Amino acid sequence: MLLYGELYALERESTLKIYHKIFKALTSKVLVSVYTNDQEYRNVFKYSKYIILSRTLEGADIALITEERTLKNILKKIKVNKDKEKMPKLFVTKYQFLKYSENILGASYWRKGRSQLLFIKKRLDKHYIILPREYRKFMVDEL
Repeated sequence: MLLYGELYALERESTLKIYHKIFKALTSKVLVSVYTNDQEYRNVFKYSKYIILSRTLEGADIALITEERTLKNILKKIKVNKDKEKMPKLFVTKYQFLKYSENILGASYWRKGRSQLLFIKKRLDKHYIILPREYRKFMVDEL
């Protein structure tokens, strides 16, 4: 039981580290406001010193999307929102979600038991985002 608790803490710390670096690269902010309705991610992010959980989509810098239904709802909100600047940057956890919208900048997902990271250059350029050198190898021009 004690070993499980230590492994969970290690997993939580590595997840926080990875997502903080990704979010910081997408926003260039030290404190990043993140909207997600995924309870597992919310439970992990609440331990972060750098990620602030947002209760609303409009109040976030980044929206982390893990479910198709949530993605469709967010895309509808973005479509009808007149002030596009107040809408967050979108990042997903499933590769197939990247095809839903040009507003999705990238994804972190699992494939064949390995974690994958992908950013779409054309979409980053549209938002004037220049990734740090360490992430450029994860960029593709198009899907």
